[in-house]
Amino acid sequence: MKTCQETTSAAVIDAVVHYAESLLDLHFKSVKKNRYSAPCPFHADAKEDFQVYVNKDDEVRFHCFGACKGDWDICDLIVLRKQYRLRKARQVWAEYMGAGEFELDAGGGACIPEPDDTSPPDDPVGFVEPMKPDQKNVAALEEAAKFYHDLLMLNENRFKPIWDYLARRGVGKDASSEFNIGYAPPYDDEQHQGRALVDGFLPRFQKNYETFKAFTDAGLVRLLNDKNAREYGYYCRQIDFRRKYPFSRNYGDSLAGQMVFPIYDADARVTGLLGRRPGDRGIRWLKHQTREVPLSAREWLYGIEKAERYIRQYRTIILVEGVFDYFAFYNLLRDQDKPVVVSTLGAYVASEAAAILNGLDIEHFIVAYDWDELGRNGIERMVAKSGGWLYYLGGLAKDQSPYDMLKPVVKGISGFSLEHPF
Repeated sequence: MKTCQETTSAAVIDAVVHYAESLLDLHFKSVKKNRYSAPCPFHADAKEDFQVYVNKDDEVRFHCFGACKGDWDICDLIVLRKQYRLRKARQVWAEYMGAGEFELDAGGGACIPEPDDTSPPDDPVGFVEPMKPDQKNVAALEEAAKFYHDLLMLNENRFKPIWDYLARRGVGKDASSEFNIGYAPPYDDEQHQGRALVDGFLPRFQKNYETFKAFTDAGLVRLLNDKNAREYGYYCRQIDFRRKYPFSRNYGDSLAGQMVFPIYDADARVTGLLGRRPGDRGIRWLKHQTREVPLSAREWLYGIEKAERYIRQYRTIILVEGVFDYFAFYNLLRDQDKPVVVSTLGAYVASEAAAILNGLDIEHFIVAYDWDELGRNGIERMVAKSGGWLYYLGGLAKDQSPYDMLKPVVKGISGFSLEHPF
């Protein structure tokens, strides 16, 4: 009875290499004895970083010395390529090697999570912003924001569930257009397969690798074979070997499956993108204080580009926690030419955001938060530093009118009045 190691030892390296070439549709070059190289099939590779070698335990291994850093044996590759479970992959390999009897050891694979039929992972939705303030990265964010916006606006019937959800949350078509809101289809979308942005820019990626790098540095594109990523098992199974080009085979949209909200600074420049999963299942937003992204978007204030000059005029600001709370207040105030509302994207104001607000000469801070003690202390320090007044309203309850919340406080604000629009 042969063991698994006997069918993957140095003695059969030629058979392993031949099978891997057919399995992955690539060609290995001999580098030296028992070592071969080829472009890595799991990321965009032009340097032949994918190598076959024999390790100190006399096992034939595959390793990427490039971007994805993957390490596999031949059965791991069968799991990835064929979407088999490890036991079946080992049986397939044994049959190829002519092993009539084959000892299957217990346990799962050390490298590749077992395939399953689970839905997309319920991991936090991320802020997407440049890893460094490079103009190429910022330009990529602007292009991505426009791309996702156009995709949503031009496919009203196809994305009707998204439009219906936005409408229920107080975001109509006019607001979607005004705020450049978009949508990134999920991995189970038959047309886009989680690659709408990647496929849309594929000709430019192929022509100029620096364009692709700008999109990856801006956090817009996900390497599907990133073992350090949350829910690696789900994303590695999205690698699509039917696709000819490595950019679309091995990469997907970071915001796939999410509504896309561009974040602007006071000068109306895109500084990042915010994803929001449709519906109310699981984790929907990633708050500032959650450490899941390279940068924490500490200066972000949603709607500041609309509000800044009115805040200065009325010396008043309304701070809300979430994006949909923002639209509830914005819809009330914009028709009266008083859109002084800003969302801090969480019940906490970072020192960087507080510095921006303190530079606006605000006298009246109206806060509509369901906040914790940390958030309250931060707001109180900011207000004390400005010498202003703090009006705490509490969070906006379901179906509650922002007008009803604001009515008790506006009488105390000089120059600021509020009439019921209905």
